[in-house]
Amino acid sequence: MNKFGKKWQLRLVCLLLAVILWFVIINEQNPVSEGSYTVPVAVENLDSQYITANVPKAVYVRLSGPRNTIINVGPSDIKAYIDLSEAQEGEMDVPIHLQLPAGTELKKQDTMTAHITVDMYAVKEFKLTPHLTGRLENNVSVGSLKMVPERIVVSGAKRLIKTVNKAMVDVPVGGKEDNFSFMSQVYLVSADGSRVDGLDVMPRRSNISVTLSQNAVSKVVPINVTTYGQVASNAKLSGIVVTPDTVTIQGDASVVNGLDRVDLMPISIDGLEQDKELKAFVPAINGATIEPDVVSVKITIDKDE
Repeated sequence: MNKFGKKWQLRLVCLLLAVILWFVIINEQNPVSEGSYTVPVAVENLDSQYITANVPKAVYVRLSGPRNTIINVGPSDIKAYIDLSEAQEGEMDVPIHLQLPAGTELKKQDTMTAHITVDMYAVKEFKLTPHLTGRLENNVSVGSLKMVPERIVVSGAKRLIKTVNKAMVDVPVGGKEDNFSFMSQVYLVSADGSRVDGLDVMPRRSNISVTLSQNAVSKVVPINVTTYGQVASNAKLSGIVVTPDTVTIQGDASVVNGLDRVDLMPISIDGLEQDKELKAFVPAINGATIEPDVVSVKITIDKDE
């Protein structure tokens, strides 16, 4: 019985040694490795009435695991997402969640949260406004201009759509003497002529056909500026200076002769308490070119003592 007990002890020791040896061999053949991946961030569970902005495009992660596992892992095997099932309009911080492949462990994630903006989704239709650019020959004017389509649909964040004043297409008429057609890119502008980006426009281009005539006249007219809103309670409006203060209009006599001034889009002074200088877009006039089409507006504010 004593010999029998010693044999089992020996067998147990051999078994333990075999197990240890197996782990050593496996570890040498398939050691722990690390891999780095750039994973796109998805948005999940967002109500269809909302749209998001400032969501990170991707997140950098580093994983560890057996080498045989790591070498078979790609960015598509890792899921990065933000859950917006509880989203409300406004700004919010949300965690970036990860789903990792089996057998791996997260070692590093460069971005843990995202500061995003949630807006109401809106759609609005705009009529296209042609913006004639360049200088025509002295006797040339735009007789007619046809756009196909004449209206476009803008979609995206409601707060951005509210800032859109016009949907425009540039029509380069400088140096042209004969009728011409071309495709023009559509762009959006606010009331002061600055571009509005971040919205979807459909269609993105319009087919423009321009017919020129030989009865052009030109005229120099002053620029008129109007404002809306009230300056801050501790300030008063001192003056408004436009540079240059006149523009040259060239086009069909029936259009140009009836103009004695050009009105800029009204400029907000609401809450203004210090001087402000801005670039203002001169509104387009159908059938005429305007030179220049952008002017500088300086608003001077005096502080009450």
